[in-house]
Amino acid sequence: MVKRGQVSIFLIVALIIIIILSLTYFLRLSISKIQKQEIVKASKSDLIRTDIQSCLTNTANSAIYLLGLQGGFTEKPDKFLTINNSIVAFGYYKNAAIINSLKGLETEINSYIEKNLPLCISKENQKLIFEQGSVISKVSINENDIKIEASYPIRIKQEDRVESLPENYQTELKIRLGYVYNFILGIIQKQLRDPLNIDIANLLKSDLTIDIVGYKDNILIYLITDKKSKINNKPFVFIFANYFGT
Repeated sequence: MVKRGQVSIFLIVALIIIIILSLTYFLRLSISKIQKQEIVKASKSDLIRTDIQSCLTNTANSAIYLLGLQGGFTEKPDKFLTINNSIVAFGYYKNAAIINSLKGLETEINSYIEKNLPLCISKENQKLIFEQGSVISKVSINENDIKIEASYPIRIKQEDRVESLPENYQTELKIRLGYVYNFILGIIQKQLRDPLNIDIANLLKSDLTIDIVGYKDNILIYLITDKKSKINNKPFVFIFANYFGT
């Protein structure tokens, strides 16, 4: 025969077990909800980081494409031609080499990225940005590639939470800008030594495609095409002008 005290003990134990099981169930639900919220928050952060990374590559490509078309500049240079509303910088002018330096090319690309990187972030992700700092870009032009690092501090606000995203991004473009630039320097240096002649035989030895177009008033326009370097699946082109006047 079970005594009343024993029944009470059994009831208490059963009640404790039910409470523990209920707490365990509700804790699992709460943890699951928290984990889902964290996944959502993390995914938003990841989306913005991915967006910025993609933007950095796209903006760098745009900068280099424009720099090539304008003879080494993304902004308006001191001496240039205007052809069909397009700018073409002089590389050689009145017996002087005025082509932009390699460091100058890096500065032009840096300036373009710092100005335009925030503009290409998707509108949907822009809505999540709570605070953003200035972009600081560092470009390194090599013989066979271009390496780019960018610092871009951003904070995003999600509900009552503010999160700081990693600031540093980088990309590497397989564009032979250093190689093309050194080839162009060779053309200009030969022009300085012998202004009246173009060394066609030497130009034909290159794996680049060189087109020379007579413009007017002693001006030649050079189009240097590198089929081994692609921007949006199109060969990289560098255009510059030489003026042989006095």
